[in-house]
Amino acid sequence: MSPEVIDTMAKKSSENLTTISLLNQILQLEYSLIVHYPRLASAIRDEAVRKLALGLGSASVDHANIVAKAITKLGGKPVWSFGAFPHGKDTSEIFKIQLEKEKLALKLHQQSAELIMNASLKDDFNKLAKEEESHIKTVENILSKLGKSSD
Repeated sequence: MSPEVIDTMAKKSSENLTTISLLNQILQLEYSLIVHYPRLASAIRDEAVRKLALGLGSASVDHANIVAKAITKLGGKPVWSFGAFPHGKDTSEIFKIQLEKEKLALKLHQQSAELIMNASLKDDFNKLAKEEESHIKTVENILSKLGKSSD
């Protein structure tokens, strides 16, 4: 192999490691509350708000699956973990934290789309970023409705 080919392969490998690290950060973020959405939703009395919360949980599962598959496709290993339930916080406080997580997820998906060279994966992450924009609006909607109720 020529030195140019070896250099290109090394650069691509380094880029993949950076991307895989970023994707694992996204995976951790998606999983930070994922298993707690049903419990959180059960504490919400308003049926419409409960459905919104469950929808966010379902979307997080979908996002985590897409990210995990991308990590594997890039030659990495998905790193899974679940956050502890945020005890001592009311529902509104939890969703305020979740709003910040959704904003961070949007930023990370956009960064991933910029880093990824594979056109199909790039498209996946651009779609995930668009969905995060929707999730931000959903969480803002939930917070607005929770502010008007006693949940």
